[in-house]
Amino acid sequence: MSKSQIELYSNTSQVMNDAIDRIVVEIHNKKSRGEGAKKILLTGCGPQCGSTSVSIGLGISFAAAKWRTLIVDCDIRKTRDYKKLNEKTENGLSDFLLRDSVNEKEDFEEIVYPTNFENLSYIPCGKYAANPARLFCSGMMKQLLQYVNDNYDYVIFDFPSVAVAPDAQILFGEVDGIILISALDMVTKRQIRDAKHKVQPFADRYYGMIINRIDKDLYSKYIKGYNYYFVDKNGKQKLSGRANRRYQRTQKAAKKEGSQNEKTEE
Repeated sequence: MSKSQIELYSNTSQVMNDAIDRIVVEIHNKKSRGEGAKKILLTGCGPQCGSTSVSIGLGISFAAAKWRTLIVDCDIRKTRDYKKLNEKTENGLSDFLLRDSVNEKEDFEEIVYPTNFENLSYIPCGKYAANPARLFCSGMMKQLLQYVNDNYDYVIFDFPSVAVAPDAQILFGEVDGIILISALDMVTKRQIRDAKHKVQPFADRYYGMIINRIDKDLYSKYIKGYNYYFVDKNGKQKLSGRANRRYQRTQKAAKKEGSQNEKTEE
């Protein structure tokens, strides 16, 4: 029986895509240096920090570069009613972890769904589980980690916030990289300190923190010239600085020459 395709949303914001690209470069460079960087775990310093949006953005970027990529929705504390991406799925992560054993490759592939992006697959959270921490500690989780490690170039684990659930901490020692997600004006300093304290025993795997919900003015303050190559709604590129001034001079010269040619023809 064919599975329904998971429709992931692609971000059209040039600012957001610029930020995602910078993260992708950092992760790719770590992998190129032989530092693993295959299994990446994302979790929020507080609730609703946007770890899912970042996970999808990273997944789409890796897949666009022709890497076999998998996103795993590890928030099995929520029911399907609150998970839009899981509405049309039958089995997911929790269903797999509740099994007593796994015998064939098909048992793993049963919970892997195609998406609307080539090279990008998705494992939904599955049905609600009352004690997810116990499932993440299970032997079935160990087997799933081995399967995804053998079959994908990048695996992104999207976990609920460490501030509200201990689930992500169980896998801190099993993944190659840990990324904390924060959000401007939504997370307290104490939540950030607590989250970094929980990651501290795995400092060698900590990749850093992503701060979400930053407006353009603040983003440009810390990343100068981030929009240098951006294009406007008409598809025209507005280069800044010397390049823009040189372009403007060229355009004016071309218009002037064209005007002179018209007069000559008259």
